Amino acid sequence: MNGIIVVDKPQGMTSHDVVSFLRRKTGVKRIGHSGTLDPMATGVLPVFIGKATRIIEYASKPDDMEAKLYRCTMKLGISTDTQDIWGTVTAESELLPDAHIIEKVLKSFEGSGKQKPPMYSAVKIDGRKLYEYARKNEEVTISEREIYIKHIEVNEIDLVSREARFDVLCSKGVYIRAICADAGRILGCGAVMSGLVRLKSDGFSIDNAVSIDALNEQALPRLLPVDEPLSWLPKVKVDETEAAGFAHGKTIKTTEKNAPTGIVRVYSKDTFLGIGTQTDLGIKPKKVLV
Repeated sequence: MNGIIVVDKPQGMTSHDVVSFLRRKTGVKRIGHSGTLDPMATGVLPVFIGKATRIIEYASKPDDMEAKLYRCTMKLGISTDTQDIWGTVTAESELLPDAHIIEKVLKSFEGSGKQKPPMYSAVKIDGRKLYEYARKNEEVTISEREIYIKHIEVNEIDLVSREARFDVLCSKGVYIRAICADAGRILGCGAVMSGLVRLKSDGFSIDNAVSIDALNEQALPRLLPVDEPLSWLPKVKVDETEAAGFAHGKTIKTTEKNAPTGIVRVYSKDTFLGIGTQTDLGIKPKKVLV
């Protein structure tokens, strides 16, 4: 069994919980995911089964400024240690700014910027995850990272419920919790993330995602092809003789004219063979799937 399934991850499950569930469901041990979601977040989690796990590192197009789309609910007037509503409250405020000021601050995050990952995150420093330092109250220096936010669409600001709802189209590596916390600090009232749905991840959409409940009740749906997320890579076709050499890990010369250089996806007729690096010497296999 080889391919990809897009899961609509429910609240309360970790990304690893979803992998464990599918291992039990399919009997396949080789299963992984891309783009970890926080336990309390929901939405798109691409899961790779069998040989598809070998291409996970290529599933994300480098420097894709529209890799992720999130829908966030932000609670105003509160701050927590985890930057979300499920953490320990560290400060509260009764005073809120006007709605147009809140929208202006949220829109100010658009474009290139820097962001410091939350302490309660899986980012590794010196071989340990940040949440491991946080749980032991250990201090650690966290450097800011370059991020890009293509667009923030403010859908609703309700000062009665003290909530703002907005969509974020961004590069990978953006923490929506951090946007909420930074916005709350600028506004002077504090803010935390109180809900998050990932609507898109590396070309996979919530419209094509299947829920855990549906997976519990029925057979596994048809898997997406292993090469589904690789359309950003140049495509090279080889003949049967070249395909045999590639399958055995040999650097092969291709007869294709004007073949692209760099990392390519390799096909023989309509069969996806794997990923290779095209140089002047030929195509050197990197991931062979046949």
